[in-house]
Amino acid sequence: MNARHAALTCLLNLSETDTSIAAAVDDTFSSNPINPREQRLANALVYGVVRWQYQLDWVLSHFVNPRFKLDIKHRTILRLGAFQLLHLDGIPSHAAIYETVQLTKKGSKTAGFINAVLRNLQRKSSELAYPSIESQPVKHISYALSYPEWLVKHWINEHGLAWTVSFCKSSNQIAPLTVRLNTLRTNRQKLYDLMHSYGLQAKQTQYAPEGITVENSSAKSTPSGESTLKRLLSEGDVYVQDESAMLIPLLLNPTDMDLIVDLCAAPGGKTSHLASLMKNTGKIVATDVSDKKLRLLTENCKRLGVNSVEVRRTDITKDDLSFVHAADAVLIDAPCSGFGTLRRHPDIVWNRTPKQLIGLRNYQYRLLKNVAPHIKPGGLLVYSTCTIEPSENQEVIRRFLDRFSTFSIEHASEHLPELPKSMISSEGFLQTFPHEHGIDGTFAARLRRAP
Repeated sequence: MNARHAALTCLLNLSETDTSIAAAVDDTFSSNPINPREQRLANALVYGVVRWQYQLDWVLSHFVNPRFKLDIKHRTILRLGAFQLLHLDGIPSHAAIYETVQLTKKGSKTAGFINAVLRNLQRKSSELAYPSIESQPVKHISYALSYPEWLVKHWINEHGLAWTVSFCKSSNQIAPLTVRLNTLRTNRQKLYDLMHSYGLQAKQTQYAPEGITVENSSAKSTPSGESTLKRLLSEGDVYVQDESAMLIPLLLNPTDMDLIVDLCAAPGGKTSHLASLMKNTGKIVATDVSDKKLRLLTENCKRLGVNSVEVRRTDITKDDLSFVHAADAVLIDAPCSGFGTLRRHPDIVWNRTPKQLIGLRNYQYRLLKNVAPHIKPGGLLVYSTCTIEPSENQEVIRRFLDRFSTFSIEHASEHLPELPKSMISSEGFLQTFPHEHGIDGTFAARLRRAP
């Protein structure tokens, strides 16, 4: 199977199921033999088509008669061809068109149609003009940057036009490969030396002291670099994690604590980070509602050499939470819209609705409300998300504090003094944005219950 066939298989799977893009890619690669070079191209095609599909459909609409009804397979093939022509400079246009047409049945009328559309697009796409950003800002951003119109309108109303343009552009960039150093197993200098000896270009992350960014192109330049990176990722020296996520355990600051409860803990990135900050001493009770997620959490902790974690299946919305009372600190890394992670998960914008945003903020408040009575006097509660939505972040915390007056905010700057002021709001919340800080969007609030 070549890259384009693999990409088509993956995209059709995505259109027929509710699986995530990452899971669909992994499933396709595991089920179909494909060499590493073709894997990289297939991966770029899948993520690119998903990211740019609204724009691709708008461009294609100028070259396909609306009376011509395309099934999902041939619509997807056209998207694959259009993406290569509009966004992949490294592939000659004639090769992109030829290889895309090969995805159809040879000699069929549809093959001729696909060929004609893509050649027409190649010749005339530069003549297309997006709606004016001055008179039709929502449509301009939706078509030019490929986002659902309802979401663009929502962000403009929430943050303004300039913010929305900057955020959308930044969220369309491919995020770098970032890993967290596992201090239980290795140290930064040792890992740097190993990476550089195999030609991997690594540098320290800007804000998190245990993060390392690896230049993807350096891994692909030599077989030894690629194999070394794969080995590192499969062993216990590093954990793949965006820099923004590394800030949450640092905000919780667990070094002098004996017991932490990490609710919604899977797949274990923050759990294992907390354990490393505690040097594998004390105890962390890590819970989640899904047995499958808990198995992944357990596997990750084992791989990283973390042995201070007790895994427990818990549904925060209905199970007994009395075990929380003994904890020095509780972390709720709440399920959210995930809009801060669009660089890595472009499919999210197509799988969200306005109704879901309302449901999420109510669910997040419910989690806090259920846990709050079990926080011991003087205990710490940290709430975090990977979204940029105020309705899921600041508004949830304000609603919570209105109900539970014994809790108060501890200013994030007191615990993350090295961070720039732009990362911490006047209320004391941690909030990052990809277009401002070059990392995923995340939010966290540190709350203390009165003694």
